[in-house]
Amino acid sequence: MKTDIIPSNILNKKIEYKIVSQPNLEDEVYLLYVQDGKDYLEIGNIEKVYDELIQTFPSLSRKLVMVLIHPGDSLERWNSYHHQGRLFLDYIHFMYDELIPLVEHQLPTISRRGLLGDSLAANISLHIAAKEPESWTHLLLQSAATSFQGLTDLASMKKRYPWKVYQTVGLKEDEFISPITNEKLYILSRNRQLQDVLASKGADVCYREQDESHEWVFWKKDLQEALRFFIDKGASFH
Repeated sequence: MKTDIIPSNILNKKIEYKIVSQPNLEDEVYLLYVQDGKDYLEIGNIEKVYDELIQTFPSLSRKLVMVLIHPGDSLERWNSYHHQGRLFLDYIHFMYDELIPLVEHQLPTISRRGLLGDSLAANISLHIAAKEPESWTHLLLQSAATSFQGLTDLASMKKRYPWKVYQTVGLKEDEFISPITNEKLYILSRNRQLQDVLASKGADVCYREQDESHEWVFWKKDLQEALRFFIDKGASFH
């Protein structure tokens, strides 16, 4: 795993990111951008899941690349990932104008490009992809914390969403209250609405409800299934 830092002029701060890959990559790679990267690494144990997938699918050993990005502390995260946050639009521009060009100029041809995120990290993943839908093939959404305004924005965009989407949510998640805003987020109800919005815009959605709450034990348990979806479910750029 390679760790690097990008000094962002857009966000006016330094952002650490990590690249998980094997040496001697093939000519074409599957590239997955992981929001909340530090949490996926330290709580979700994503590097172990990556190694297990490499063992299960040896042909992936020189193809699968993951880029783990973390926005900072909980308040910086909210400001970057929530549509009401002061850095929300800037963070999307940071991804397109600074991070993605820096990462991808070092890599072979990208034949599959996806985004993974939990909760608000899934929300920002949705809006990153919606800015340039044709640039993405896969979205992996774990308990996406979308808002009514976010759903309205996604539905009103005059673009098709040509994505394979893995979307999972817990049956107990409507009761979750944001520790930042102290408001109930209705995550289960809004994920049901989100499924309909994505399907209406052309996305191929694999939607799953599970008997779980809004917590990392759920997303960690589900992580291998989400990553398997990314490597199994077609939708390359060719």
